[in-house]
Amino acid sequence: MNQAGKLQNLETEMQKNEGSVLGVSEVWWKGQGEIRSGDYTVYYSGGERAERGVAIVVHKSVVRSVVKKIACNDRIIALKLKAEPVDILIMQVYMPTSEYEDDEVEKVYDTIEEILQEDGRGDTNSIILGDWNSIVGDEPYQNIVGSHGLGRRNHRGQMLIDFCERNGLIVTNTWFKKPKRRIYTWKAPGDWRRHQLVYILVKHRFRNSVKDAKTLPGADIDSDHNLLVAKFRTRLKNIIRFQKHRRRWDLEKLCAVEQYKIIHVIIYIYILLLNWLVNLGR
Repeated sequence: MNQAGKLQNLETEMQKNEGSVLGVSEVWWKGQGEIRSGDYTVYYSGGERAERGVAIVVHKSVVRSVVKKIACNDRIIALKLKAEPVDILIMQVYMPTSEYEDDEVEKVYDTIEEILQEDGRGDTNSIILGDWNSIVGDEPYQNIVGSHGLGRRNHRGQMLIDFCERNGLIVTNTWFKKPKRRIYTWKAPGDWRRHQLVYILVKHRFRNSVKDAKTLPGADIDSDHNLLVAKFRTRLKNIIRFQKHRRRWDLEKLCAVEQYKIIHVIIYIYILLLNWLVNLGR
């Protein structure tokens, strides 16, 4: 299916589930930029070749609150949002698979920490979405991992926990009791075993803002991964900007150049805009 068709599928799922922000791994787009499509804007970051790539899709109501875009590389992209009571840093990450050495994984963690130190410091709430290609398991670990994960912790899972411990983060989707079909994020074709490789991290001090986290196995996203959905309570601020001419992308022409390949990870973050959205008449 071409790019526009896949993008429309994502928009449909976002509308159906009332999602305001969506993180995507392995978009397979080259370069960096943003694309508008209907009520949504796609911020993407890729490399020189159509490999890997990450993106964050946001509803137009969220675009008004974006104050900074950080298109880092083909594994990391982030947006800074103006919000109340504190600003929000949303990051999408695609970690190397087990085929890569630990050194490559550590490089990605180092880059994430640099962004956190620069744009996630102070009172900013950092929310990190990602396909971490690791298993933190169902064994609780301090205040980082809850008792509702899945599987047995592996080496890469411990690396993720160590990263969380250094940066004051928790793994949100291990803290909500759910049936296993609402926990697992990936199942290999022809294999009965289910795995939890996708996680949403949030600063420990803001853990009470997370109201729910679960997967949606039936979502139509043409992927071997399940949607991971988290609901957060916050209020975004509307940023007033001077109007200027902006280049509009022709999606039909864009589709003729590159094909939208399989999306491996989709993550929704519900942003409850409270009275602000009500006033907009949504």
